[in-house]
Amino acid sequence: MVHLTLNIRGLSDYLANGNLWQTCPTINGLRKFNFIIEFDDSPINLNLTVNQILYSFSTPFWQDIKKWYVAITPQHIYTISCFNDQLFHSSTLPPSSTSPDNHWFYFKTKQIKIDKNLSSTNLHRFHNIEKLEILEENIRLSIDSTNQFTHLRHLIFHQSISNIILSNILIHNPHIDHLTLSQNDFNQLFPLKTIHYLYFQDFIQISHRTQIKDLCRVFPFVKQLFINLNSRRFICQIINNFHYLENIVFNFHELIKPISQEWLKENTRLNNNIYSFTCRNEPNRFLLWISNSVSNQFIVKNSY
Repeated sequence: MVHLTLNIRGLSDYLANGNLWQTCPTINGLRKFNFIIEFDDSPINLNLTVNQILYSFSTPFWQDIKKWYVAITPQHIYTISCFNDQLFHSSTLPPSSTSPDNHWFYFKTKQIKIDKNLSSTNLHRFHNIEKLEILEENIRLSIDSTNQFTHLRHLIFHQSISNIILSNILIHNPHIDHLTLSQNDFNQLFPLKTIHYLYFQDFIQISHRTQIKDLCRVFPFVKQLFINLNSRRFICQIINNFHYLENIVFNFHELIKPISQEWLKENTRLNNNIYSFTCRNEPNRFLLWISNSVSNQFIVKNSY
């Protein structure tokens, strides 16, 4: 055996000890050793400090011979090869580690949540960000003119966003095609043709036809929609006016009468033979998948 990956849980004073691990003959013979250790005594035992743990993983065996570097949080210790920001709390500051530099952290981080407690001054170091979640109003101004996020695709706002700020962000970050919003007023927003995936926070509910009309105008090329409604009567308006929809999740805060394929054909554009679709009713939710055989023709005609 030359490669070993462990994902285990236990007490920090035993498992978070590099000196013990390196005495194991099996570990000595490995070329690659990856691990994620979750502490049962979380946060870690105050009698065993972070510095003590890192020191035990900083011996010549770990640093020079094997070049296995570890990082530590109050809940975990892991080899940096296992770092995944979907498993660990995102931050703009790297965790304590035995690595000689923090390049691995900035390279591997794909998503970040930014609020008033997290610094946004070093965002320029995260060249591979794919998802950026913004929780505070005052943070937005610091990223309006940012253009280094060439991999950024999903932008999430937890408050209402102004037309000017959203416009600036999308202009300088043209790769963004996923957008999650926390507002239901769109009459001041200009058309955003690059957004193909649109999601609404659970507490945002569409309750007026004018809101749907504005949505269709602002997001004309949406393919996937996750939306919360207070009535099933809005389903028809959404299907009929979003011509590029392929996948829709309708959430309802109250139980609704099941929706059938026959009802959709009678009340929406899906009665046309150019469409094929499947749907599924779930408690407080209706899912719809649409296949449009002439969608490419629409795109060519309307892309200008």
